[in-house]
Amino acid sequence: MTFQKKYLLVLFAALALSGSACSSPRTQIALKKAHLVEHKVYYVPADQFKTAQFAPPPAAGSREQEADLAAIMAWQNKRTEADCEKARVTAKAEIDFLWGKASPFPEPAPEEFNKFVERLALDLEEAVTNMKKRWARPRPFKAYPGQAEPCIKKSSGFSYPSGHSSFSRVFANVMADVVPARREEFLARADEIALDRVIGGVHFPTDIAAGKVFGDLYHAELLKSEAYRADVERMKALLLK
Repeated sequence: MTFQKKYLLVLFAALALSGSACSSPRTQIALKKAHLVEHKVYYVPADQFKTAQFAPPPAAGSREQEADLAAIMAWQNKRTEADCEKARVTAKAEIDFLWGKASPFPEPAPEEFNKFVERLALDLEEAVTNMKKRWARPRPFKAYPGQAEPCIKKSSGFSYPSGHSSFSRVFANVMADVVPARREEFLARADEIALDRVIGGVHFPTDIAAGKVFGDLYHAELLKSEAYRADVERMKALLLK
């Protein structure tokens, strides 16, 4: 399969592409620096998400859109500085946020696992970008300037579906494939990351709900990939005994 040269905003993977050869990749959910990389499809082709069946965001002026705004304003009126600080932290959360202090892998994480995460992130980022471009929904602070005010750093790009919600959901499902007994824990932590995007004021509730739906849809496509299933088995072999 041929490689395509393009700029990718690698979500969930702050890879040391410009660092020294001995640097270990850091896997992050946060939106990171764009790198010029050679990218091929590893597991799931992204083009299908340009046309895949998916519910659109609420229409401007609709009751659902009004409910979205009401939820944003409710959080804006009741959130505390501690809530905002937590949202700032989860905006930059690394993959180990999904398992807390109980890593399923030896420390530091095996290089093979880091490369697995890199492959997933490169495929997924392009798919999420395709979905966002389809709907081109403005973020709350752009749709309602002077009314919706984030308490965390304003994110660029479109709002629907949420990238953080999509990525955290996919990676929670991926980790559940590797460690099935901890599925509910991983999904709960992914939900926490997603909700903090609403609390912080950079996403509507329907953005994060769509991210979860997309994350499950994308994971279903991953499971169809023989390469992905083989890599999951390799990750299981790396787990702490």
